[in-house]
Amino acid sequence: MAKPDKISHFLPVSFANGNSVRRFGKHCPKCQAMVAAEQMEGLLSKQKDKIFLVAQAHCPSCHHRFAVACVITNDKRVHRVGLPQWLFQFWLQMLTRHDPQPASKENWEVEPVESHGASLSSSPRLVLAEDSSVVCSDEVIGRFQGEPIWAWIEYQGQRFIFERTTPENTQPNLSDSELLFGNWLIYRSA
Repeated sequence: MAKPDKISHFLPVSFANGNSVRRFGKHCPKCQAMVAAEQMEGLLSKQKDKIFLVAQAHCPSCHHRFAVACVITNDKRVHRVGLPQWLFQFWLQMLTRHDPQPASKENWEVEPVESHGASLSSSPRLVLAEDSSVVCSDEVIGRFQGEPIWAWIEYQGQRFIFERTTPENTQPNLSDSELLFGNWLIYRSA
């Protein structure tokens, strides 16, 4: 049987039509915070032009645990599953019992990005103003405080993918592979 893992370890997944799913998230039913694939553990399998996903999510804001079960089609639309969670999970385990497991990303190292002579790993972490020479994606994945959240940004030739938001004018805890853009959007190195 396939072993459950963090959903983020299964991503990205590419379709034959060129579309790819690089990130996945769901709103917490309790507090409405966005719960990313990093906070979900379960199974994900691509079968022809569909991705089947079943997981248990843990909201980092309110610590609520909830079930996630869906099908993502090659046009990147997310569809609900009509089966009970336990039945869908059993079916997906049987479907994926011979699939190779994703390689663990826990030991991956991210090379630092240079910014004005200082690396991301030096203190303070990289903080970009909105007027920096940043290229924003055409894809807007949501809004925060009335402003768009771009799926990714590029800075000095390196792509960063949206990770999470932080309250404005606070000092966020950024990892070595993250940067703060526009006072409240945190992106991580792709």
